[in-house]
Amino acid sequence: MKYFGLALLTLFVQRLLGMPGLPPWSAEILLPMVLIVAMSLKGHERHWPYEALLLGLGWDAVLEPVVGPGGIAWSAAALCLFAVARLVADRSPISWAGFGAIGAAVFLVVRYLAMLPLGLGISWNLLSMIRTVLFTALWCGAIGTLSTLDLPKRWRAYRVRKLR
Repeated sequence: MKYFGLALLTLFVQRLLGMPGLPPWSAEILLPMVLIVAMSLKGHERHWPYEALLLGLGWDAVLEPVVGPGGIAWSAAALCLFAVARLVADRSPISWAGFGAIGAAVFLVVRYLAMLPLGLGISWNLLSMIRTVLFTALWCGAIGTLSTLDLPKRWRAYRVRKLR
């Protein structure tokens, strides 16, 4: 249930980032990628492919003209990141950023390939793809940094010291 709520929140904010009046590059950040990175780095093994598929179908329902390619792309990114996470032991914020970059690149390529037979006019813009990969990597790295800081644990320790 917690994952479902976080996925809805990221999709809602992703939709808001594409609103007129905001910088055009703000919609290029793949906010839900942090959920896929967290699932692969934290070792969720049971239902993670289905959760990535549901995230992708939600992505399609909210942001795409057709339902299907987003589910394929998010599932492919999740499978790729899960395979890479088994090879990499590092869980630092830099690895979060690296996983975000890999996931964004896989998502973009697979989404383009899935949309290609449908005849939908998705342009292949290398500069936009590089910006998306870079911004998504920075976003995932920032969340990895917050995860490393473990602020709730520090707050509880502070409260215990204060009560003594």
